[in-house]
Amino acid sequence: MPRSLILMRHAKQSSHATSDHERPLTEVGHEQAHAVGLRLAESAVLPDRVLSSTALRCRETWAGVEAALTGSLPIDFEETLYNASADQLLHEIAGIPDDVNSLLVLAHNPGISMLALALAGNRDAEIDRLREGFSPATIARFDVEGFWSDLSPRNVRLRAFERTGTI
Repeated sequence: MPRSLILMRHAKQSSHATSDHERPLTEVGHEQAHAVGLRLAESAVLPDRVLSSTALRCRETWAGVEAALTGSLPIDFEETLYNASADQLLHEIAGIPDDVNSLLVLAHNPGISMLALALAGNRDAEIDRLREGFSPATIARFDVEGFWSDLSPRNVRLRAFERTGTI
């Protein structure tokens, strides 16, 4: 059975805060996060582990997602995921232990969408779907064959791509 990688952009954030790192979600953002949690719960593809940026909007997004799930999931809030590039996200994923079968990475654009595009490789149908854009609370789920440390376009396939409006 393949592993599952879920890439998620945080939900809609406010434009008002003392710093970018401390921008909270809007009311719509809280609703989006909860809707993603409900969608994950009904899809029966729950992550074994979550990696998230430490930004307030990511922490609040995860709280909304988790509130819709039964039980709590192991989560690591990583400072290195705050505004991380696709390469940095890939590096963090490569360090995940191989006993983790399903991983959710919650981070920011443009890194999260660039990683999704990189994983699509040269498969035009996948690239076309991903180019629709990673609006807030968008998720892309990939099937992964092999180890996290070997993650590349050669061993992943886009399974689902759900933008906020479709959740």
